[in-house]
Amino acid sequence: GGGGGGGGGENGDGGGGSSTRLPFLFKVLSVRTALSIQAHPNKTLAAKLHREKPQHYKDDNHKPEMTIAVTPFEALCSFQKINSVLENCRACPELVAVVGREAVAALSAAAEKAAPLTPAWPTARWGRRGATARAGAERNSAKHAAPHSLPEGVSAAEAAARREAVVVPALKRVFTRLMTAEQALVKAQLDALMTRIESTSPMLRLPVDELAARIHEQYPHDVGVFCVYLLNYLVLEPGEALFLNANEPHAYLFGDCIECMAESDNVVRAGLTPKFKDVDVLCEMLTYDDGPPYMVPPLLIDGGAERYIAPVPEFLVDRAMVEAGGAVLLPASPFVSIVVVVEGRGKLEELVRQQPQLGGGANSVDGLVHAVRQGSVFMACAGTALQVRAEERLLIFRATAKHDLAEAEAAGGGGAPSLPTTTAASASASASASA
Repeated sequence: GGGGGGGGGENGDGGGGSSTRLPFLFKVLSVRTALSIQAHPNKTLAAKLHREKPQHYKDDNHKPEMTIAVTPFEALCSFQKINSVLENCRACPELVAVVGREAVAALSAAAEKAAPLTPAWPTARWGRRGATARAGAERNSAKHAAPHSLPEGVSAAEAAARREAVVVPALKRVFTRLMTAEQALVKAQLDALMTRIESTSPMLRLPVDELAARIHEQYPHDVGVFCVYLLNYLVLEPGEALFLNANEPHAYLFGDCIECMAESDNVVRAGLTPKFKDVDVLCEMLTYDDGPPYMVPPLLIDGGAERYIAPVPEFLVDRAMVEAGGAVLLPASPFVSIVVVVEGRGKLEELVRQQPQLGGGANSVDGLVHAVRQGSVFMACAGTALQVRAEERLLIFRATAKHDLAEAEAAGGGGAPSLPTTTAASASASASASA
């Protein structure tokens, strides 16, 4: 799926103001073969690409996105710590043959310089089976966290800047050498890599080598196969969420997820795809940040749902898993919402705030009741709270423009009309792999 140009107005109102567009796209992705090695441009680069290559970049908007796992969901995202990339290079001679010994030597020197300036990663595991971020935790990117100990007289900010100055060029050199290598060299080294993996006893194979072999079966001789040695490999458990900002490399490998993003189709690809590849642009645009991926811990909100708040203004997502016989309230949003039922069946009841009457305050009143099941899709107008009742275990997601819950409640749901206005879509929520 995909929208066109700008993000639905400066206020991202999606319907509360003068805009006639939603500021976000809301998708169900069902991935069975790996999607491309890609990144999304920031607004400045998006405008430039749209102006210079409109046939490939259809709009001028950025595309930050958040992925919430529905099933165990595999992904590659952002660069591994520089020392991990170096270890993978040393264990994979085929990769060294492609990027060159000079690039690996520069990587080694950068890793040595960065070591005393490197912050500690989160103590809790992230993005692996059984890992769950704690609600209310700070952003768990360690880019600006304090190291165990700093060189005397060096502040945390100065240490981060110094580290970035040595890490970014080294990672950029390795990645660029890889992605711009001659195809004949890539093919020969991937053949050698697959031969080595196949000749190694299954008991002795490294997990990263097994992942490379799996991706190679899907995309034979594609340079993107080598990216498994450079990028973080995550397995998100159901309910775990990953945020990807502009200029961060990623690829979704397998599983089902809910994805929400700013309204844009802009994707810069460089591997694992038959689509247009813009290798030079991708290599130049990436941040080359080797901090841990940006996990989004859910916050429990009044009514029993979980809320995922991305650090962008265009969207937030609510998730409710309701057991049979139970109920959850999705509080009113001051903006238009899109609701998708992913699993189960039950009832969806509208609760609409009446306009204030003389001599009294506004009250919530019951509205229409909809029978819902897996695949049901609704659009709810501003100010409409939704009571979800499950007849069998029900999983439901709602996307809306970002807002403050307390402010929305104080405003009476954003000035909603007194009549029920939710619209049911007759089509089911289809799986998409357009990313």
